[in-house]
Amino acid sequence: MNVPSSTRPAEGLAPPPARRITVELTNICNLHCGYCVRDDDDLHHSPGKFFPADLMRKVLRGARAAYGPTYVSFTGGEVTLHPRFGDIIDAVIAEGMEFGFVTNGWHFDRVYEALLRRPESVRVVAFSLDGATREAHDRWRGEGSFVRVVRAMARCHASGIKFALKVGIRRDTAQHLQEFALFAARLGASTLQFAHLLPTSPGVEAESALTPFERREAEEEVMLLANIFKMPVRLVPGYYNIDPAPPCDALDGTTCNVDFRGRLSLCCNLSGYRGAAGEPDVVGDLTSEEFSTAYERLLRVREEQNERRRRALADAAGAGREPDLYVGSPCLFCLVSFGKVPWRPVAGAARSLPVLPAGV
Repeated sequence: MNVPSSTRPAEGLAPPPARRITVELTNICNLHCGYCVRDDDDLHHSPGKFFPADLMRKVLRGARAAYGPTYVSFTGGEVTLHPRFGDIIDAVIAEGMEFGFVTNGWHFDRVYEALLRRPESVRVVAFSLDGATREAHDRWRGEGSFVRVVRAMARCHASGIKFALKVGIRRDTAQHLQEFALFAARLGASTLQFAHLLPTSPGVEAESALTPFERREAEEEVMLLANIFKMPVRLVPGYYNIDPAPPCDALDGTTCNVDFRGRLSLCCNLSGYRGAAGEPDVVGDLTSEEFSTAYERLLRVREEQNERRRRALADAAGAGREPDLYVGSPCLFCLVSFGKVPWRPVAGAARSLPVLPAGV
């Protein structure tokens, strides 16, 4: 079975991002979504850990000196559970930067007043959504989740805070992409973003991941929706792409990630990945060293991965075959390369020398 062509129309693909830094504010979450990429022990069986507010300004200053980000994107865990959320965003604003975050919306009321203090500094609030109806969304997130997230969106819309919807393309959502777009437009979303599933086990992959041709069909529908709606409808990197140029913001140098422990790493999608065999994407501990020192190691990891991907694509071309999905999809290739999906080992893909031992 051949993999679909890498040709993509411009409409519907995520535009080049502003330089940003992603910071994980906490390891814990109040919901238990079965497809979540974060480690289950950290999310639900470990004490809550929260990114220190006093470390935030140090990290932001170091990042600005290293590569000039102007925007901070907060992830988790569930961001709104951070007990000092107001102090965190005050630190961002004090550095003259904008911020945004991803949330399930359940505890949005905890942070709403803090957002209203400086709405001009809020670039976007991104709500993750699993269904355009209460039944579909609550199937994954529990009873009451849909009502809470819709209420949070309505509060953003009423107060002029831009919000986006983030939807994972899985077997259960792929047939409803148009419904998501209509739902997002009716609620006043500034953007709708679709992303392919990142598999966390053979079972999740078998049950929820699309075949290559199903992925292509979904991608084509996103492109059609992008041409129909005034609201931007985007497909974020992770689609099949065999251009050897850096395919995403993590690999083109416009972003990096800091986890809830204060460790610098390559990408928020790889960080704390459920079922991973190791953490070779982690390059340093910013609680005990300067950003610039760790960032030099990150540059090497990034270039190694770009070269690894170029070689894999060239090997396929030299053999006269289309790269398979785990080479052609940049996200899936990185998951294999960094040992995040150990049930799919690929000889020579993993880094030979981890920069920081797992668990440090």
